[in-house]
Amino acid sequence: AVAADYLNNLSPDTSEYKDTQVLGVVSDVAGQANEKLKNGAALLRLVHIEHSVLGLKNLLQSGRVFVKEGTLMKVSRKCKQPRHLFLMSDIMLYTYPQQDGKYRLINTLALTGMEVTKLMVENAQNALKIEVKDISITLSASSIERDDWFVTLNRAIADLGSLLGVPVGCLEFGEKSEVCLGENAPPMVSVSQIAVCMNCPVRFSLTHRRHHCHACGKVVCRDCCRNKVPLKYMKNRRAKVCDKCYSELCKPVAMATESSSRPLSAVFQNIHPTCLWRGRKGQMSFNHVTRSEGEMSGTLQRSHNSRRSWKNLWFLLKDKVLYAYPQPEDRASCESLPLLGFSVRPESEGESSMFQLYHKTTLYYTFKAQDTPTAQWVSAMEEATVL
Repeated sequence: AVAADYLNNLSPDTSEYKDTQVLGVVSDVAGQANEKLKNGAALLRLVHIEHSVLGLKNLLQSGRVFVKEGTLMKVSRKCKQPRHLFLMSDIMLYTYPQQDGKYRLINTLALTGMEVTKLMVENAQNALKIEVKDISITLSASSIERDDWFVTLNRAIADLGSLLGVPVGCLEFGEKSEVCLGENAPPMVSVSQIAVCMNCPVRFSLTHRRHHCHACGKVVCRDCCRNKVPLKYMKNRRAKVCDKCYSELCKPVAMATESSSRPLSAVFQNIHPTCLWRGRKGQMSFNHVTRSEGEMSGTLQRSHNSRRSWKNLWFLLKDKVLYAYPQPEDRASCESLPLLGFSVRPESEGESSMFQLYHKTTLYYTFKAQDTPTAQWVSAMEEATVL
């Protein structure tokens, strides 16, 4: 650039002008030669790695560039084991060093979909967690080396996302653009490796126990996983999830109800009834729900699937949940049932005091009113089945 500016200020008739032109040509040739030398050195580096790592094939790919390598310690329950990482522009080779100076390939990890986080674990002060698809690896190093790998890995992931034209947020753990949360079983973080809740600063102890989030696999405290949702990979069985996953999993339901005119109860119709219909002892203490607070209460006879055996129970309907008590004076419910997604049908034949509770087309309970008009129970339960 300096030679070009200098050339513009010279007269074409002078000898100095011709000498400067020649100097510019020589400079361009030298630049091209240096670039080829760099590319050649990078190519030789990849060739050397391919010959050093046993079990590795086809490392030489168009556009693939070597970024960084180094040895870290794998954190496990029994002991720490050395692991050597070779980071490229699009993949990372996860290997272990051998005594002959070569490396044995354990896995080839794609940077697309990779998530890298810092951890505090009991047996390693400076830990680094690498997650991609169904693989989870915890490594440790010195504080400086751990931070350097953390920055380098995240920069390589971001650079690859820019190259592919994919936002960084779409390259996070689980590849959310392709696989939705809860559709596949996540890699579970080892409980023994985590000393602090991965969602809050609570340190685990005898009183603060560890819990797994069944959506993302993280280890969290009880306060961070008080919610349960149906998960697809568990055949829509309700399982504990952390607060962050609960918010994400509830978004599709909220969006569906906003864009559709049907009530939210239609969403609950798709949940397997066995996930909803189960006895939950002591779910609601009578100290918290009184007759005056409940929307409906009274004694009903109940029969399950048939009318051969009837059972007298005292029921309380509150906040769209039907609570059952053995006796009106009992302080804790023996069962509780959320009514969203169910339907109530009056008995078409026989006694007018009877009505039935269905989930889709399946009959679950038949009720017979005693001290309260049947129409009031039917009306109250129908109102509780929809939002």
